Amino acid sequence: MKYVFMLLAGIFSASVLADNHEENGPYYAFYHLQVANPAALVESMDRFWASDCGKQYPADVALSQEIFNGGYPSTHFVINTFQNSTDQAKAAEILRSCPTGIKFLQELQAAGAVPTTQYMGFAPIDVNDWTQDSTFSKFDIIVEPQNQAAYAAAYAEMMQTVAKDVELRSYGLGAIYFGRDQFTHWVWTGASSIPELTAISNQLLAHPAFAKFNAKVGGMRTVVNTSQVQVLKGWAKQ
Repeated sequence: MKYVFMLLAGIFSASVLADNHEENGPYYAFYHLQVANPAALVESMDRFWASDCGKQYPADVALSQEIFNGGYPSTHFVINTFQNSTDQAKAAEILRSCPTGIKFLQELQAAGAVPTTQYMGFAPIDVNDWTQDSTFSKFDIIVEPQNQAAYAAAYAEMMQTVAKDVELRSYGLGAIYFGRDQFTHWVWTGASSIPELTAISNQLLAHPAFAKFNAKVGGMRTVVNTSQVQVLKGWAKQ
């Protein structure tokens, strides 16, 4: 039990970025969990963000359910949006030292929330405001360093072409800094509902630009997993 608590504390207390991209935020930090009692998790998060310490937490936060995610053990993930590494460091300190932050981590353990994986990165392509969407398709992919610039350019060109014919909402390409033992990038497409996401996905896949894109990048990337995600609740930075 002590090990679980220490692991939770470590996951929710990632330390500061330290490379030459340090202030090119925002940074997106994903914390995937296997959750036995989702209602208890939401209640714990509500209590923390209503507390004095929660009101100082320097990130926009959202809890999402992984509706379909293949063989991944996680059922939910929490995404923190940090604008810079200073905010990330402040968040870590709050969860290490603030009584309500420590209590929050203890409540996660008591609710049966088991951490499965975590990673953090930024989005070199981030079109439209994804926070206005509630449902997403997410592709976890591996792109080797020598292909990353070419892949990003091809993806951007393809989506810009599709957008002329399809009413796209948010979409983007994220690159992982830390925690990329399973994949290096993630790609998302957003919608306001599952039916809308299905319609957008079907139109995108049938578009000639997608076929051209696939032919161009087929040897550049490996698709590790695809998932369908729905946002359950968000807590805005105060």
